[in-house]
Amino acid sequence: MNQVIVESMQWNALTHIADVRPIDDSDSACLEEVRQVLLKYNCLERFGISLLHSHFELRDDEILLETTDLEKREHWVRPVTHTYLRENKITAQTTVIGFDEKGYHQHCGCNPRSTGHHHL
Repeated sequence: MNQVIVESMQWNALTHIADVRPIDDSDSACLEEVRQVLLKYNCLERFGISLLHSHFELRDDEILLETTDLEKREHWVRPVTHTYLRENKITAQTTVIGFDEKGYHQHCGCNPRSTGHHHL
């Protein structure tokens, strides 16, 4: 199994959302091929597709962290430092992966807890 590498520079290399071509019918052949691979590995209910994009640059020591408030039914994605993760004993579960010629990399992680998402 490959190790997921978390680096802000990978996020910063993503194109700003205003300049990313939206997913459209021209992507259907690629998406169908990805669907077939997921089907082959029995992963249709495990993985999907995310349009990789950025809204701002991350600092060298940051990662995007997803958190959820179940009571309010709200979900946030915000930058946090690796120090914040360590100090709060959070192991971010990978949720968004990007690919390049070297392999795959984590772009975003979620703060899981045994009872679901961490409540703020």
